[in-house]
Amino acid sequence: MLRKWKLIASLGLTAAGAAAAGVAVLLQKLPKETAQNTAAAPAAKPKNLKTGVYSFISGFQDAATVELSLDYDPEIFSFAIVEDEFLNYSSDSHVAILYGTEFNLQLEYAAYYSGEGFAQHSAALLAKYQTRGEISCGTLTGLWVLDGDNIAIHLPIPDDAHSYLLVTVQKTSDYDDEITTLPAYAPLKELLGTIRFVRV
Repeated sequence: MLRKWKLIASLGLTAAGAAAAGVAVLLQKLPKETAQNTAAAPAAKPKNLKTGVYSFISGFQDAATVELSLDYDPEIFSFAIVEDEFLNYSSDSHVAILYGTEFNLQLEYAAYYSGEGFAQHSAALLAKYQTRGEISCGTLTGLWVLDGDNIAIHLPIPDDAHSYLLVTVQKTSDYDDEITTLPAYAPLKELLGTIRFVRV
């Protein structure tokens, strides 16, 4: 009887040892799995971003120079300030253009009508265009409308009672969805979310 008890105790210890070994092996595997999960995480934003700068005069008697900056990946976009060959008609003397793989952008300032502000401007857009919506990019919130074959994004310029920013978006052949999906497209919103304004 004593011999049987010793045999059972020995088997119990062996099972406990195997369980402990299994737990140890499992604990050794966890860091590897964590490393794999970390490797599967989204890639960090590129470190070689460039900054494009577009300056314009806003206002009349109290005119001030406004400087717009935005960050872009030079492997995807090229930035230029042009005085002709605009992507879309503009009455401005110069505009900023960002040529990309899936979409191109034209950024330009536009003046409010006399006595108007962004609230009145937005109301006029809502009354005129059937296909439109709100868009938030970083700290800026404005409206987008479908204007012909383009998406026109209207964004207020902080602390500016005279001008707003008009961003014309044109899709390229590499963008394989409807143009009206662009305002919700994360790469576009992230790009516009880097816009900063400084009065100089």
